[in-house]
Parts: sequence; structure tokens; C-alpha cells
Amino acid sequence: MPGLGTAGGKFQISTGWHSAWASNDYFDSTYNRSFTSLWRPHERISIMDVSARWNVNSRFSVALTLPIVSNHFSILLPPQSHPKGTRYGWDASGLGDMVAYTQTWILKPSTHPFGNIAFGLGMKIPTGNWDVRKMMPDETGTNFVRRAIYPAAIMPGDGGTGIIVGLSGYKTLRHPSWLRKFTVFGSAQYLINARNTNGTPSAVSSLGVPLNGRFASALTNSVTDSYAWQAGFAMKIPGTWNHENLKGMRLQFATGMEGIPSRDLFGGSGGFRQAGYTVTMGPGFSYQRKHDYFIVQVPIVIGEHINPGRTLLPGLPITGPGGIPSAGPFNFSRQLGLIGPLAVSVRYVRSI
Repeated sequence: MPGLGTAGGKFQISTGWHSAWASNDYFDSTYNRSFTSLWRPHERISIMDVSARWNVNSRFSVALTLPIVSNHFSILLPPQSHPKGTRYGWDASGLGDMVAYTQTWILKPSTHPFGNIAFGLGMKIPTGNWDVRKMMPDETGTNFVRRAIYPAAIMPGDGGTGIIVGLSGYKTLRHPSWLRKFTVFGSAQYLINARNTNGTPSAVSSLGVPLNGRFASALTNSVTDSYAWQAGFAMKIPGTWNHENLKGMRLQFATGMEGIPSRDLFGGSGGFRQAGYTVTMGPGFSYQRKHDYFIVQVPIVIGEHINPGRTLLPGLPITGPGGIPSAGPFNFSRQLGLIGPLAVSVRYVRSI
């Protein structure tokens, strides 16, 4: 978090774990109760990343992040409206898409220690597998064939080489005196994926959905843009300020949004995508002592919207892991659809 965990040092290494669960289906901004009850979809997204950061000087840094994913999706096939279905599930694990990211502070940190703004520019490299295949049944729970798993967001990668543009900043309040324990912060990132589709058969194709003209071009997965922003505040904990081992503790509260646009900024927007956004709000905690920094965040979903024009599959679940709040500046969800109540994000940073 800008301004909250800058423990100094030429190099920083960190590891983080981010996990979210989803089981509620949404259409537009309405909870699809009957659909969820029939198909009982369940999704788990779990990402562990390892990052290294080199502070070239006090204003410019370069970071490299490698995620390792372990995702799971399951569903009843056939749904409960038929003779009760059997729960089938499949996993996707392995290396995710690597990210190289540079960041520049606009103001000189030594002369602006209580507030600054940073501009970031990076590249997402398609090192993750975007075409994981397993032995899977069709929508009747029979006819097992080796096919591409779905939804697309449990894939370790998306197949696109992307550009990340970011902006972040913080301000430690100085006046009036009763606000001196507060720091406000914010960040926003946009991932530009110019590739149109990645060639992986979509859920439409994998489930053998009878096509109408609307979905004739949705047989492969779209490589989507995505965006995320977060804003909030951190505060010192009363009674800890004069204790050496406790003065680095902070309580946090943040709100944010993560989403997939219906159309990309550049390149084609074809294939199957599930566009929409989720809004989150929740508490956090951080602790810094010397060269070590630890942070926990628990975002809770308070709002959601799924674009029905890009997601409607007659007779089939609207699948995807939407509602998974951005666990870091690079862990964008690629497809939305299922909304989970909360997520957990944990990170440890060591400055050298």
C-alpha cells in the first residue's frame, strides 16, 4: 500500500496469498435465486504470488511478480430440476501470468514524506496455461470427453500479452491535530489486452449449447481488458504510539471496484466474455517493524452487476468468479458471473 509499507531498502521481496469463494449467480444486478438453486455452482480462487522489487532510486522502482494458482469449480449435472444431479468439479493449477511493473513517484519522497502520487506502467506476460483440459461430462452429466474446463477465470492464464497502466497515491493528514493518526490512500489499474480471442473453447462450446445467432461467435474465450480501483484510510491504534513493538500497527478500511468491460479499449472484443463489475468494502490490518511489513485485508461484496447482453446462456449457468476483489495490483479477475460474499488477502514484505 503506497505510503503504508515503505520500510526502505534497495530491494524488497514479498509473498502473498489471496483467496475467494463464490456460489451466488447474478444476472444484471439481481440475485438469480432459482438458477443458483438448480445448478448449485461453487468456485474457489486461490493465488499465491512471489514478487521481487528493485528500488532503482528513491523515485523509480521495478517489480516482477509470478503468481501460482490453485482454482476449483464444481456444479450439479444435470441440475436439480431433473432427477437430482451429481456434483462434478475440476481443478486448474500451475503458474499464472507473470507481470513486470515499473513505478515512478511524481514528487521527490525526501521532500514530500506525508503525501505523494505514483504512476505505474507494466506488462502482463502470458506464462499461464489458458487451455486446461480435463475429462468432463456434458450438461446431462454423461458423455465424458476431454474438453476445456470452464469458467475461463479459473484458468491460470488468459493467453494475452497485456499492458498495465496504474496510478496510486497517499496522504498522511497533518491538520487538524486530531486527524494526524490517519492516512488516506488510493490506487487504480487498467489492464489492456489487445488480443481478441485465445482459441480455447468456451463454456458454450464445452457444454454443447444449442446455438442461436447471438452466440454463434462465442465458441472461444475472449481475452478481456479488466480494471480495479481501491480507496480507503489507515489509522494508528490508540495506546500503541509509544511502544516500540506496537507503534507500527494500523487499522484499515477500504472500498473498491473490480470489473470486466463489455468492449476492450484496443483490438477485438469477440468470443465469450462475462462482463460486469463488483463493489467491495471491508476492514484490514497492517503491521510494520523495521524491515518487515505484514498486511491482511478482508473485502466484502456490497454491490454487483453482470451485463446480461454478454452473458445470457439459455438453460445454462452464468458461470465465472466475479466478486473476487483485487488482491493486488495485478490479480485481475478475467470473467465475472458468480458473486462471493468475501475474500481474504494476506501479504508479507521484507526489505533488504
